[in-house]
Amino acid sequence: MGRGARAFCVSLPLLATAATAVLIVISTFIGQTNSGNGFLNSLYFLRLDTRYINAPAALADVPGTNLDNFALDKIGVDLSIQNTANLIGAADFYQAGLWSYCSGTYDNATKSYNVQNCSSSSSSFVFNIIDIINAEANTGKNLTFPASVNDFFKAVSALTRAQYVCFLAGIIATGAEFILGFFGFLSRWGSCVTTLVSIFAFLALLAGSVINVALYVALGKAFDATYNTFGVNGSINRKVYSLMFIGVAISFGAMLFWTFSTCCCSGRRDKIMKSDKGGARSPVKGYERVASPYMGHGGPAPPPPQQYGQTYGSKEGQSYEPMRHAQV
Repeated sequence: MGRGARAFCVSLPLLATAATAVLIVISTFIGQTNSGNGFLNSLYFLRLDTRYINAPAALADVPGTNLDNFALDKIGVDLSIQNTANLIGAADFYQAGLWSYCSGTYDNATKSYNVQNCSSSSSSFVFNIIDIINAEANTGKNLTFPASVNDFFKAVSALTRAQYVCFLAGIIATGAEFILGFFGFLSRWGSCVTTLVSIFAFLALLAGSVINVALYVALGKAFDATYNTFGVNGSINRKVYSLMFIGVAISFGAMLFWTFSTCCCSGRRDKIMKSDKGGARSPVKGYERVASPYMGHGGPAPPPPQQYGQTYGSKEGQSYEPMRHAQV
């Protein structure tokens, strides 16, 4: 194939690599980092709705009153169906990102979640909602979370670190893949090196995505299972996960095309050793075999070897030096 085919074979995975980087960054790295940006606020993995968190048993007194829970229960106020998050000083919802979380209030009029605060970004961030709510609550004591939720959080830290390492390694490898991909225009060796990097990038992004979705889906289901008694439910962000896995799928496609470019589309012209009509041609133009009497093809015989003391040449008036072939 010619150089045009080579350019096409390399350009396609190069564009796919760029698309992968964009999708992974949008779906994973930039969400929940700015409370004033609505687009970034919409990029979360999991949202926990804590408006109806069933924590009145942890309240000695309702803030701002002298009434205790027993008195409220006697007058028919069921705190389990009220916005108890406000009573304990917690936010109405919490949204998890890779680096941080955001929280805010729910607007009943517009039925919308309004982010009001985001935590500081940190590479060691863990979405431990138990510690987060207990740190914000003004009850003076830690809230009692369901045993199944407490048990799940024993693995949250390890899973969070694992998915963080995988995503970081994957996005760095994807960037290196894009840079090295330009060497693929020069030769198939460039494509070979890029293919190895693309394999690592794809596997890292796939591992990070699988760990991430397993972590937050399981966390949401753990709260959903105790909703009737604890009042907290979770919902994953399907838009973010769609973008994430589309990016992983495109990364897989880029890996396949890089592999294809290592064995095809060399970039050399097909006619290097062929004539313009497609037939084979001699490497030296105009070469013809010289006839030899020793091979039976006729032609003049070579002159006899010179005898010692004999002047070379037979014509009178012409003489030759023994070791030269030109007339003196």
